Amino acid sequence: MTRASAPDRLGGRDMLFAILVVTCWGFNYAAVKLSVTELPPLFATALRFALVAVLVMPFVRLKREQLPALLLLSLTMGSLHFGVLFYGMVAIDAATAAIVLQTTVPFGVLVGALFFHERIGPRRALGVLLGFAGVVVLAGEPGGGSPPLSIALLLVAAVCWAGSSALFKVMPSISSLAYIGGTALFAVPQMLAASWLLEDGQAAAMAAASPFAWGSVAFSAIAASIIGHGLWYGLVQRHELSLVVPFTLLAPVIGVVSAVVVLGESMSLERLLGGCLTLSGVALIQFAWPRRRSRSI
Repeated sequence: MTRASAPDRLGGRDMLFAILVVTCWGFNYAAVKLSVTELPPLFATALRFALVAVLVMPFVRLKREQLPALLLLSLTMGSLHFGVLFYGMVAIDAATAAIVLQTTVPFGVLVGALFFHERIGPRRALGVLLGFAGVVVLAGEPGGGSPPLSIALLLVAAVCWAGSSALFKVMPSISSLAYIGGTALFAVPQMLAASWLLEDGQAAAMAAASPFAWGSVAFSAIAASIIGHGLWYGLVQRHELSLVVPFTLLAPVIGVVSAVVVLGESMSLERLLGGCLTLSGVALIQFAWPRRRSRSI
């Protein structure tokens, strides 16, 4: 059977959508950093999910057979990935976080090889090594700019993202809105419980939070989650992955630029070197696909 609907290249509209998605994801690093500076990180994650659920669920009707998958994803992709990410970003610069989170790609390669027997090959293996080498450079950055514990938490968040992506291979088909709204809805009580157990001062933090903090939570929920992920799932459904996925390389670049411009973070030589190593590894993995895949399925 021939997949005649798949175009050979991105059209103008979808090109703009891809750029908009990675721009939202890139600026989200600065937004998360601003929100966890004034709000307890786990509580900020709960607020983010609550806003997503409120805005999306009125337009979604979940099916009973989808609930087990959404519950599992709300734990792995929702609470574990985003909760650990927000918590880890309290003590680390947004620019460094934007680079470290790109290890989702080499972790994804390893997950695919371990659980689905996917072939890595020499180019992807080199990409994995370069990706993690960049993180090692960032961890050794002088001046305490990259606390090892925070980097470790971000690596855990990256593993959770890679593992959650693998779950999609064995789960029933779920629309993008159902996934976004359902995982957010089920993650809210999880994150509120975690915040109640591990944090305090939530009410005082909410009362003292600036418009920048609230705007950052809103940006993370609306721009990064609803708009970003909603458009992204449409792109990967309409186009071959080899045409779409390389755009994700722009997200950490935009993330670093936004951290420098919006937050006033500095760009050290170690951070530049670590970023180049990690992004080179990610690029090598992304472009290890054949330049043109067969359209027969």
